[in-house]
Amino acid sequence: MSTAQSKWFSANPDKAWAEKLFLSFTPVFIVFNLVVQKMGWLDTGNFWNVVQNLAMWIPYLVLLPWWLRRRSGFAWRDSYWFKVNIYMAVYVFFATYFHTEWFFSALGLRYHFPNVSWYFDSALAGPDQVTALAQHQRIPLGMYFNTMAFFIVYHTLAVILMRRIRALAGDWGLAARKAAWFAIVLITSIFFAWAETFFYITPDIANHVYYVDKEKMLAVGTSLYVLYLIVSFPNFFRLDETIDTRWSLKDCVVQASFVSMWILLLIDLWVHIYGRIT
Repeated sequence: MSTAQSKWFSANPDKAWAEKLFLSFTPVFIVFNLVVQKMGWLDTGNFWNVVQNLAMWIPYLVLLPWWLRRRSGFAWRDSYWFKVNIYMAVYVFFATYFHTEWFFSALGLRYHFPNVSWYFDSALAGPDQVTALAQHQRIPLGMYFNTMAFFIVYHTLAVILMRRIRALAGDWGLAARKAAWFAIVLITSIFFAWAETFFYITPDIANHVYYVDKEKMLAVGTSLYVLYLIVSFPNFFRLDETIDTRWSLKDCVVQASFVSMWILLLIDLWVHIYGRIT
């Protein structure tokens, strides 16, 4: 099927190529995490904590597309795969450095890596650093790189599904098209927010990454996590969606920063309305 006729992949051939590569990463991503969990490799010191998480992101999502697209006619800095990594690096930085503090305080997330001492998170959001460390509320440096792979997988799969629904609703009335778009954004956001907690937070990693009350996180806390994705999925969808609407690297930084700021506001409002689940 040609890219121009595809209802799943972008009409921009550069973006379509990267989407297919990122889609092929999904089983690799799942197997990588299963192996790390089953082998008990989360119990590491500083060096291997960083290397392990870089290995999940850099080889397949940076080095491989750079190599495969080196003669594509697109400069690497103008390629969709590179822009995705820039966008996600900005988004993941703010989401990890600041937003994780809301997951600690409001949702009961905990990180316990007793052999790790390289932490990087907000000094003022959350408890003081000594208390945060004692309560397993500090962020290991490796989590930044870990989240890059998670978010690229989520956003790629969501955008492909969103595009398919948009194509399916192409002949519908305006109100119906808007309703279908809202529905697919909401459904994909709920699914990925819920699925991360359900599938990733398992007994195999319970000593290192866990929620104080996982059942309540799934039932209630998911709605906070949905606020991330319901903002970022539609925004990310626009990135180089057509050959005529390609973003600059500056656009990627600005858009990711915009998304991060709105999410921070929304999750804080969520806490104002609901409070803490633990």
